[in-house]
Amino acid sequence: MESLWIDNPAELFTKETWTKFVPTSSMDVPTAMNAIVRFTVYISVVLFLAKKETYYLLAIPLVLFLTVLAVKLFPHPRSLESFKDKVTSVMKDYTYPSSMNPFMNPLLTDILDNPDRPEAAPVTSKEVKKQIEESFKKTSDLYMDTSDKFDLAQGMRTFHTIQSGLIPNDQDGFLKFLAKGVDEPDHSSAFPARRAKEKSEGYVEAMGSTKSLPNSTSKPAGVTPAGTAK
Repeated sequence: MESLWIDNPAELFTKETWTKFVPTSSMDVPTAMNAIVRFTVYISVVLFLAKKETYYLLAIPLVLFLTVLAVKLFPHPRSLESFKDKVTSVMKDYTYPSSMNPFMNPLLTDILDNPDRPEAAPVTSKEVKKQIEESFKKTSDLYMDTSDKFDLAQGMRTFHTIQSGLIPNDQDGFLKFLAKGVDEPDHSSAFPARRAKEKSEGYVEAMGSTKSLPNSTSKPAGVTPAGTAK
């Protein structure tokens, strides 16, 4: 650390300081101002010797005044506000595609070797889709089809990523997803709004049908064919 040149002018050009003419972020305010003064002196002298114009030397007293003013106004360095990406802190860990498991599904070996594996990365992500395709191409020695002209795209149709890749699977969460909204209060006056999800995903009898109508397993009724015993 240095004191400002106005407090100790002799410290401005010493064996230890004359090479420090470029201010850096690690310097305190007086040291950085001294570096600016040195740079101004060096460049002004070089321009004066090259151009033979005295007005280049006028930059030196101007910069000296500005450095003193800057130290008076800003005695301490300002710390730049840094924005932390909160998304990375809350981002969930995922299992990503690999050549051994392109679709990130739980393997039988994971039950013992990796029971705490994270769930599969969302396949709706473009980056994850690209990783799946690249990882699947590395399995060409197993699924190679010489007639496949679409980079094994036809062979990929046989495989998919299951909904829950946890061990054990998150069956409770899946059931809650299916029943989402069933027990919520219905504020709509439209009839289909209530239990609409349940009606769309469950078995519903066709409109106009009654239980008294015969079905496919009922005993056939009608005229007995000729020549057969009743």
